[in-house]
Amino acid sequence: MQEKYEKLFYELEPQETNWGDWCHSPQAYFRGDKDIPGAGMNVGFQVFKAPVLLEREPHFHREDEYLVFLGGKLPDVFDSWDAEVHFYMGESLDKLEKIVITEPTIVKVPKGWWHCPLNFVRIDKPMLFQAVLLAGKFGSVKLIDEGGRRQLVYAGDELNICTLDPAKDCDYCGTCFSHPERLPERPPFAKWTVINEDGVDSYTDKGAYDPSKSPMGSDCVMFPGFKSKAYSDAAKLKAEKPALTPEITKCVLACPKEETSWGAWCPSPQFYFRGEIYMENATYHVGYQIFTAANDMEDPHIHSGAEEYIFFMGADPMNIFDFDAEIEMFFGDDPEHMESKLITKPTVVRIPPNVWHCPILFRKMNKPILFQAAWLNGTWGTIVQAKEEELTEEQKAERAARPFARTRTYNYMGDDIRKCKYDERKRCNICGACFRKPEEYLTEG
Repeated sequence: MQEKYEKLFYELEPQETNWGDWCHSPQAYFRGDKDIPGAGMNVGFQVFKAPVLLEREPHFHREDEYLVFLGGKLPDVFDSWDAEVHFYMGESLDKLEKIVITEPTIVKVPKGWWHCPLNFVRIDKPMLFQAVLLAGKFGSVKLIDEGGRRQLVYAGDELNICTLDPAKDCDYCGTCFSHPERLPERPPFAKWTVINEDGVDSYTDKGAYDPSKSPMGSDCVMFPGFKSKAYSDAAKLKAEKPALTPEITKCVLACPKEETSWGAWCPSPQFYFRGEIYMENATYHVGYQIFTAANDMEDPHIHSGAEEYIFFMGADPMNIFDFDAEIEMFFGDDPEHMESKLITKPTVVRIPPNVWHCPILFRKMNKPILFQAAWLNGTWGTIVQAKEEELTEEQKAERAARPFARTRTYNYMGDDIRKCKYDERKRCNICGACFRKPEEYLTEG
């Protein structure tokens, strides 16, 4: 494979850490530009096993961040959930709001918004936590207040040094977290105000749902009704669920439970965050799918305007390095000139805009794998090259009549226009029924 494509692949390495017994080790982490130069996202795959106050002070980022809280067993992140998380967020330090999470949830943290503390107050079953920062280099800003002299302080990959040894770079080993007695004196951080913590006895838990676009809405097909748990039904609730303002509510999504029909090779239910379909102004789109058997996916295509990242890893979040599969993925300058790379270890693939890629051939699937396609845009879409036999007679005549007529025709398919193959009046939600029974819609069409 050409070097320009070879450098888009990164094999994940087990990261043995010392965060404490509450955090499973080894961890897997894709550290963006450090691992693939030019990358535009950071993401971790962390399993938490016991309560922990993870972040103590509010901070903000220069880019959007998405926090994903899921049950620790895939694909059913719903039945494997048994936890409670308290998280604070707001546009300013004097208007933070407390968010109480009692089911699989994704939270968008808009760039510049203050957020944290982040407190995992109860974890009765292991949970999968992902902090997804849409930037190649991780960085955060906190506010120090020394006797009324307030100062913003930045810490990030560009200058992130070890807290215990300033001569070293921070590698997120977690030793400073598990041994707080070795920490130097902490600076005085500015105080913050939580506006919804007292005197609240009601909450609307519709989150970011647009009812017409939710899995039980008229705009979708094939999903049985999914209803977010009422707060009164949450087991072992340690804190009241306070009301949220509309601005915060739009950023909190109780994860849809998608009962799909892709086939035995892709078990159901799935969790998929479908960007702007599920959350207003989303800038991210990602799935958590388990593949159990050989299959072929996708025709050669490109994406315009945003990057995609594809993660291949073991299906068990407690041991994603337990990987026994062979996957062949294709890249090329155009659909007629594609080259392949064989993937045999947990791997991240960066796909810049307008780079031709696919098919993906899942060859030897001796153990199930997690397939995660992360798209750095709220609306997913692909562009494929039309085949000659797919052109209409009018298109062929136009091409022949004009000396500068296009010699290639391209088709776009995306969340914003894709329709169900069984019912053109419905939005396609990738339920998979047409994957399993293609003869039904092919013969009907």
